[in-house]
Amino acid sequence: MQVTEVRLNMLKTENAVKAIGSFSLDGAFAVRGVRVMEDKNGHNFVAFPSREKADGSYEDIAFPLSKELYGAITGAIIDEYKQQVEKQDQNQEQIQTEGESEAAPAPKKGRSR
Repeated sequence: MQVTEVRLNMLKTENAVKAIGSFSLDGAFAVRGVRVMEDKNGHNFVAFPSREKADGSYEDIAFPLSKELYGAITGAIIDEYKQQVEKQDQNQEQIQTEGESEAAPAPKKGRSR
């Protein structure tokens, strides 16, 4: 199975969830509700869709059964997340550069005395 598409919605929050999205396998099966999260050490990982059980614990609803498929899915999602973070950083730099060029004082018009 191949991961054929990954869609992520970036979140601008200070909590552990950095993005929410979906992925498809072989263009024929989609899973929604995957999350890119950040642990206490600043490392990103993928959390699969889950539900809360009666005892307060959580169990995954959809998840890969083999290590190979797990690696392929999480790798594709983390790669897409990194690409979107880079795009955001580039856009932010471009906005700052444009803002600095606009902040330069304009020459004064009119007669000088």
